[in-house]
Amino acid sequence: MLPDHDQFKSPKLILFDVYETLLDMTEVEKKVNHLMDNRKGYALWFELFMQYCFVDNCTARFHNFAAIAKATMQMAASTLGEKIDDQQIHTVMELLKHLPVHEGVQQGLSVLHNHNFRIAALTNSPQETVLDRMERTGLISYFETVMSADQVKKYKPGLEVYEWACKKLKVSADEILMVSAHGWDLAGAANAGMQTAYMKQNKQMLYPLAPEPIFVCESITQLASMIETTYNLKKG
Repeated sequence: MLPDHDQFKSPKLILFDVYETLLDMTEVEKKVNHLMDNRKGYALWFELFMQYCFVDNCTARFHNFAAIAKATMQMAASTLGEKIDDQQIHTVMELLKHLPVHEGVQQGLSVLHNHNFRIAALTNSPQETVLDRMERTGLISYFETVMSADQVKKYKPGLEVYEWACKKLKVSADEILMVSAHGWDLAGAANAGMQTAYMKQNKQMLYPLAPEPIFVCESITQLASMIETTYNLKKG
């Protein structure tokens, strides 16, 4: 079901999360599960990874993304009765530099770009890593900027990250549509006053206590089509 466009004004800027929203994490999941000899290894690691990013937010501490990834991977392995060494962790981190793009991402971005939407990215990951991958895949041509939360020493869904992004982009929060595969990310964006769109992934879910997203889609192509229909945009 499409939203009533009279309830929401058309966004000026569409802001994308990167990992799992634009880039496919399947190979990382397989690698972590293999190293931990458990089909739930990746899920446990990712949960701990995000949890301790949030701990940094709450305790006014800041450790870089790679350090938290390493520490929580060791924690996850220990929980499952396994040991994982630095070299094995390094192989996982290297995979993050070579992730494939989800099907339909480039086509969807092209549609949105052709409708003159401003497009940007906001990630918890290091800017250098994300920029390198987006340049290699060609995605960077659609984005006016790629912003990393480490520039404000906080992680999404911390309110400070979204407020900083608004200032950097020089646009009010309610004129931004935040697109993410992560319910916690959308909860943070909604709390900052942004419109939200959820890209469904098998192992992710929305937070029931957060405001419902305006759009729920399964691909960026589908999102672009929904935006065209909702705001009566002429299809190219």
